[in-house]
Amino acid sequence: MPINSYYNPKIIASLLKLGAPVVAGNVGLVLMGLIDNAMVGSLGYVPLAAAGISNTVFFIVTIFGIGVLMVFSANIAAEQTKKKPETENLIGASLLINVLVSIFTFIILLLVYKNFWIFDQTETVSEAALPYLKLLMYSSWPLFLYLTFKSVSDGHNLTKAAMYATLLALLLNVFLNWVLIFGNLGSPKYGLLGAGYATLTSRSFMAIFMLLYCVYHHKIVFYWKTFRTKIYQKHIKNLLALGIPSGGQFFFEVSAFAGAAIIAGWIGEHELAAHTVAIQLAAFTYMFASGISIAGMIKTGETWEQKKYKKTLDIGRNTFFLVSVFMAISAVMFVIFRVPMVRMFAENAEVIRIASELMIIAALFQFFDGVQAVSLGLLRGMNDTKVPSYITLVVYWAIALPLAYWLGIHTSLGMTGVWVALTVALILASVSLYIRFINITKSKLQ
Repeated sequence: MPINSYYNPKIIASLLKLGAPVVAGNVGLVLMGLIDNAMVGSLGYVPLAAAGISNTVFFIVTIFGIGVLMVFSANIAAEQTKKKPETENLIGASLLINVLVSIFTFIILLLVYKNFWIFDQTETVSEAALPYLKLLMYSSWPLFLYLTFKSVSDGHNLTKAAMYATLLALLLNVFLNWVLIFGNLGSPKYGLLGAGYATLTSRSFMAIFMLLYCVYHHKIVFYWKTFRTKIYQKHIKNLLALGIPSGGQFFFEVSAFAGAAIIAGWIGEHELAAHTVAIQLAAFTYMFASGISIAGMIKTGETWEQKKYKKTLDIGRNTFFLVSVFMAISAVMFVIFRVPMVRMFAENAEVIRIASELMIIAALFQFFDGVQAVSLGLLRGMNDTKVPSYITLVVYWAIALPLAYWLGIHTSLGMTGVWVALTVALILASVSLYIRFINITKSKLQ
């Protein structure tokens, strides 16, 4: 195998050109969470723990819908290569699915909000978390609207729009946090609730920005006056056939990490606060892998549709190479600077100690987390979502969650044991999904 199939400067450059804005946008989204935690963390470890469990519960519910929407951009990109007017109908179908997903998600969030007691958190954390979770619940509407129009623009290789929307929303979020959390500029001091108002406003801004961008951009072929439900039925069926397993992939993984947060709350408030800090820092580096994965997904969506299987394999290998290098660097940074990183978000000595230990484990799973993200993205671009969803179901629900519960609750390892279980799952998932990508692409070349 020639070396340029593993490292091809042209492919690397194209991935960076397409993926860099996606990475920047993803980083902006995570920075919102990190800055929220840093500002809320200054109020004490209970508000920090409450923010952590609220966001965890929110993403347990919303992640399935997010996964469903993730298939849109690759399919739109594939339609673009055919130069057919079907792109317009595909976008219309995407918007209809968005409405359905948004309604379904909000209903589930409302039920969870009304039955928050099932998570068995401490009384002080629950009292602080519920009002904040209510605001997050309403922010699900603009979040899904933003993600849908982001998929539309990404599918047209217009990835900078979402980056601008996210970075501007980040600035707005920081400003509103400063005003509402701490009571500046004459505002009442809302504390954790202020962060919720800031998040709701920022997500609404992002949705409006992307909606207007897609409506008025000359390259995006969608006309409001020709919104025809019947014509979209074929596309809705195809998108759901791919999107539902994709949603399952996201749900099984994120729910395992969310389950880890719930288990952390059972162990103690300090452990939950420490988990909140460490998982946010790990999510920050994951956003690079996720952004490049989306670029790889769009590229493979185009080449797979054109039956350029050798090109698909080359894109995949270069995507793995690019992400692996970054995640290796991230792992080293996590080990060296773990304590200063944690201190940016926590002041309590016990929280800092636990979170710093978790950062060592985060460093160990960086590479596998990146490989898993890339594998799922590439397979999604190849319209292979069912088998990967089965893999994630087994790895995260049959292995990770039971192991995390046993190690965290029934051994002296505590939170270390919970994170060891998550690492085991990431290793198994990354190896299985990588092998599947290689096997599928090579089978087409025989």
